[in-house]
Amino acid sequence: MRTLKIASMILTLTALAAFALAPAALAHDMWGAADNPTVGQPLKATIGYGHHYPKLEDIPAEEVPFFQVYAVGPDGKIDLTQGSPNYSYASKDNLAKATYLVIADVKPIYWSRTTGGEWNMKRKDETPGATECGLYIEGAKGIIPVDGDTTATVATKAQGLPIEIVPLAHPGTVKPGQKLVLQVLYQGKPLPGAEVKGRYDGFASLVSDTAQAYMDTTDQDGKVTFVPLAAGEWIVTARNKTAYEGPGTCDNTDYGTSLHFAIK
Repeated sequence: MRTLKIASMILTLTALAAFALAPAALAHDMWGAADNPTVGQPLKATIGYGHHYPKLEDIPAEEVPFFQVYAVGPDGKIDLTQGSPNYSYASKDNLAKATYLVIADVKPIYWSRTTGGEWNMKRKDETPGATECGLYIEGAKGIIPVDGDTTATVATKAQGLPIEIVPLAHPGTVKPGQKLVLQVLYQGKPLPGAEVKGRYDGFASLVSDTAQAYMDTTDQDGKVTFVPLAAGEWIVTARNKTAYEGPGTCDNTDYGTSLHFAIK
């Protein structure tokens, strides 16, 4: 029986890894996090952007102007100033014992694939011989509890992003093996049929960079029941691809979002 269980686990992990190879190589992970948030100190946030979660990499210079990064606390929006390296941000005011959100809201970016297989930030009609084009609209939220706070008010409130994942409880109240309902909203409304994926820091080293520890599809209310396998930092993602409105200029509009949080 033990051998069968181990074999089943290996097959499951292999299937998850293979399935995760399906998205285009262009798609990046994006996540918001913070460096040891402490009461009475400024918020020191980071925006991860790349293919190797949780490794932090410089945001490409040509994409930096598209990034809008800010925080949300109990009293509303908090401005963040970009630092060096360019994925680091900080608040002017100090933190209280509360739960905050770090948000990256990226303006729409066109990406077209050239005949040589490279990508540029132009529409299809601006790229002679382009084989494909996508208008990418990305966003990310990171839940930042300070001093162990588990107040759900900010963490469970939709922030009006084009697409976002909203937990219906504070992740800080959930332990490994327990349930956390997540809802995917698209243009402020529940998104049924959305594929939701998740993995935790360290999972990639067990399988591969593209492997997923969690996968499910949203129901008619845009909800999935997330069950964390392990304690640690988690990134959960969702996407929604639609046909581009404007024949000849691009092919698809691709909306992507992530939610980053810790399971204790």
